Amino acid sequence: MNIMDEFDVIDIQPELRLIVNALAKAIGPDTRSYLTGSNMDTNNAIILLRGDFINTNLRDMVVAINDNLELKHFKRFVWTGSLLIDRKHNITITISARPTLNRIKGVKGRKNPHYLQSMCHVLNGDLKAECKQMTLADMEGVDFDPPFADEVYEDDFDSIIDAAISQGEGYRHCVIAYEAERLEIKSLSLLILDADLDVVKDISLMDLLQPDFSTLTAEVAAVEEAPQKRDAHSLVKVRKDIKSKNSNEPDKKPEISTKREEVGKQA
Repeated sequence: MNIMDEFDVIDIQPELRLIVNALAKAIGPDTRSYLTGSNMDTNNAIILLRGDFINTNLRDMVVAINDNLELKHFKRFVWTGSLLIDRKHNITITISARPTLNRIKGVKGRKNPHYLQSMCHVLNGDLKAECKQMTLADMEGVDFDPPFADEVYEDDFDSIIDAAISQGEGYRHCVIAYEAERLEIKSLSLLILDADLDVVKDISLMDLLQPDFSTLTAEVAAVEEAPQKRDAHSLVKVRKDIKSKNSNEPDKKPEISTKREEVGKQA
């Protein structure tokens, strides 16, 4: 089954561009501004603050100006998550760092499904990735029961979505997955996942990224400060060069004539 037959990525590009801009601002300028103004000895909170920056930007930069999108919050214990509902294209969207996405499947012994497992199990349950990740059960030819029953995923889905959409409306769930390094996005994709969170479709969104001008401004400021430091070093270097050119000449003591010496000469 070709998932892209169901909706055209070009058709949802205006929505995706808004989301990408909101994400890039959270990872770059918002985080940089926080770190610049922080007087903390450590900044461990930045891991959680990134999610808050993203959610705030989705509110202010996406749903505030696009009537097709709705921001839905859901509770997971002490953590509040967010997802976007695109009612025009019948899709839901969440954002995740790719390393976090990769760790979800590796967690064993969950008492409750991860929210992404429930979303994909209910909305993408009829999809199957062409390249499936092999498990121990697959390699040994043993059929294990899935971690949770269908009813558990469905009940969890209902608690997440809170009647904003129903399971039978034909929605699909998408994940915008990113990798960031030094406050810059290094990879960015729209992922369609099956019920096992294996990738059905991976569509790069890097072309939607705009330059981070705050980074360019920081680089210009660094260049403007640099000449002042270089001038002092350059001066020392020139003085050393002058000395090296005269190094073959014998050292000469400065000639100082005192008044007594001048009198003696006159006598």
